[in-house]
Amino acid sequence: MKVLEINDRGIKLLEDGEIINQGLFQNEEDIPREIKELLSIYEVFDEVTLKIKIVLDNEIILQIKDVISEKGWSLKEPEVITKKIKVLLSIIIIIEFIFGLSIYLKNYKLDTENLNLKKEIISHRKNLKELDIKLSEISLDEDEELKFKKTKIGDSLVFLSKACKKCDVNLEKIEFLENKIILNGTGKNINSIFKLKKYLSMDKKIIESKFDFIKKEGEILYFLMELETS
Repeated sequence: MKVLEINDRGIKLLEDGEIINQGLFQNEEDIPREIKELLSIYEVFDEVTLKIKIVLDNEIILQIKDVISEKGWSLKEPEVITKKIKVLLSIIIIIEFIFGLSIYLKNYKLDTENLNLKKEIISHRKNLKELDIKLSEISLDEDEELKFKKTKIGDSLVFLSKACKKCDVNLEKIEFLENKIILNGTGKNINSIFKLKKYLSMDKKIIESKFDFIKKEGEILYFLMELETS
């Protein structure tokens, strides 16, 4: 089976990948005539596959097919490859890649946020468990005061949890003292840590807030903050 290839350099008739005949043309209108002359030299007709590697008008393509048929050759699975199709396929592939990448990054961000949230919840549960153990050791005569302290601590934990989430800060340890709360945690940058201090200072129950230290280890900032409460 032979292949009739039309490209920007001319017309080629190939068999098993080897050029057995070829012709040239100056413009599109010359192509059907050149193909007719090229096929006319053969007395034995064959089956040919048409490969068009340039952009041609549909009318020219139809004329080429008619010429092939008129010369007694049979046409098999004509293939039209244009630059426009290549560009369109490239654009589709790029769009699919960008779309897939955006979904991956979004899922990665959500997984990271969920993991950090789970760590915070586990830390808060651990702190509450430790507080329950300590409070359970108080005598039954102090039952009313115990209820008040547990309620007060619970409210404080909820407030601190919301504040940390809003400021993108993680708490590793919370210590409740008499009229004082000690916060030990980490932040991605100095702005998030000072944002937490400013946010906490807006609460009427907090009289004063100050840092004992802020230090950097690698890419993480560690801090210790004291909150004086009413």
